[in-house]
Amino acid sequence: MAESSGFSRPSVELAKAAIAGSLSIIVNDSSGVVETLRRSHFDVVVLQQAASDTRMIRQLRKGKIALPVVVFRKMASVEGEVELLSAGADDCLSEDTDHTVILARLRAVMRRAGGHDSPTLQIGRLSVGVERREVHIDNTVVPLTRKEYDLLALLAMRKNQVLSKEVLLDSLYSGEDEPFGKVIDVMICKIRKKIRALGIAEPFTTQWGIGYRLNEAAFMPVTLTLPKEDLQVRSVSKETCLPVMGGIHMLNAILPPERARG
Repeated sequence: MAESSGFSRPSVELAKAAIAGSLSIIVNDSSGVVETLRRSHFDVVVLQQAASDTRMIRQLRKGKIALPVVVFRKMASVEGEVELLSAGADDCLSEDTDHTVILARLRAVMRRAGGHDSPTLQIGRLSVGVERREVHIDNTVVPLTRKEYDLLALLAMRKNQVLSKEVLLDSLYSGEDEPFGKVIDVMICKIRKKIRALGIAEPFTTQWGIGYRLNEAAFMPVTLTLPKEDLQVRSVSKETCLPVMGGIHMLNAILPPERARG
């Protein structure tokens, strides 16, 4: 985990969930949340509160922050939960919720936010599995290291975006000593070589000076023509499902006790 302000720390169970799921958490004083979200890339906002308080959620929604918001409370009540959800929260949990449940709920929130309902990401011939942390081309496993898997999964989850090296480094190495900047280039090169061996010529698109993007077209099945019948076997329709796994980038905003109201 990486702390941006030193203001406070995530709850014990949230910290366990981050470790278990290889999640990146940035801790931020609640007073700077909106500006932090506007200038940085995050997947979900986690609010830690002493008691139910809708002010921060309303501030986020008023500021046009559309990210999913999960609220953790020390003192929970049914009425408070109703108020938070009505104000725009996507989920509410008590601070002592078991970390395995927290991780599952965060992943579910991310799937819903992306409009998907499966923990498997399918892009043509490419399949990214969550539970086993495996990547397949057709039915063949791509032999990736842990970090290579995390990198490919990030690019697959955001297949329509160019991700900068800074975003990739932060997502892959948050809480660890970041290696030299060229490590992303080296990893991309190694993954390319492994995927090319399975018949995918160019799995990534490089935008020089910016970053990398998954080349979705490279994974599409080839269209064949049957000359006798003059029929085409068209590429199968693809289903894109967004798993939530290593690489979730969370902003954890903690309200000071004196600012929370019951």
